[in-house]
Amino acid sequence: MTDLGFNELVGTPITKVARDLTEITKLHEQTLAQAIQKAGATIDGTSLPGGDAMVALAHVADPETNERRVGLAEEHHIATCLRTDHTRCWTGSEDEDADHEPVLQTLLFWSEQWRNEKGYPLEGRRPTVASEANLIRSLLDWAWDNEMAWDDFARDIRQARVRSEDLLYAGARQERTRITCNHCDAGPRLLRLYGPETDGGGDRWKCPACKVRLDADGVRDAHAAMLRSEGAEKWIPQADAIGTLKAQGRAERTIRKWLADGEGESYCDPVTHDVYCWWPSLWRKHLMTKTREKKTA
Repeated sequence: MTDLGFNELVGTPITKVARDLTEITKLHEQTLAQAIQKAGATIDGTSLPGGDAMVALAHVADPETNERRVGLAEEHHIATCLRTDHTRCWTGSEDEDADHEPVLQTLLFWSEQWRNEKGYPLEGRRPTVASEANLIRSLLDWAWDNEMAWDDFARDIRQARVRSEDLLYAGARQERTRITCNHCDAGPRLLRLYGPETDGGGDRWKCPACKVRLDADGVRDAHAAMLRSEGAEKWIPQADAIGTLKAQGRAERTIRKWLADGEGESYCDPVTHDVYCWWPSLWRKHLMTKTREKKTA
């Protein structure tokens, strides 16, 4: 395989994996910007600032070390568990989060094996998406000739690329929101569009029923209409109320002052200790209170 020229390699399994690795590296370079953007867009008061993009920036555990820890956990469980059937026992060995595995974790699964076999140790350096993708790319010809699990390897790399694209909404992507359409009787939840479907003009929202497209101002109006509807007459978690009013441009400090002053009935669940508030009262206060405009220099 190493003797084949470039023209002969075009379209081969090696080239496909190489393209996936290149795309993974490019997408990862945009992760920090995505985390910063998502941090500024967090509105519910409970989500991790930066979301999944922030998680993707974190380092991952060494696969071999993790495997040893899982093995020890399984042995300890079997030795101490009183059940005779352990099929319903969780010991950490199930691959329940395979669809959400960090890209670096996937790359390390293969690169660490190949580093040991080829004699390319990290020598104390911390592995990164770029370092492991570059190593794997440089060994693709060798892997094609020697890796018995090539198909599994290629599938892992392709899935890692898809997860990277999902993380950054690369390509034509859609995300269903909780905001209902205010332009048609059906009132379905709006779809948030990313990528080429936005025509380069920022995020857009689309109704799957009447097909109307909304910009940020339009979706804000739809959100306000939904909050004024009869269905909004209900108790909601206080964190959701604060996040919703923040999305409408209200300062969190102001919202919390309203709550401290007793605006809107509230209660604490005696079991879960979650705090709920009566939404119509807060929404009415928001509508009756002008938003202070920031002075420009």
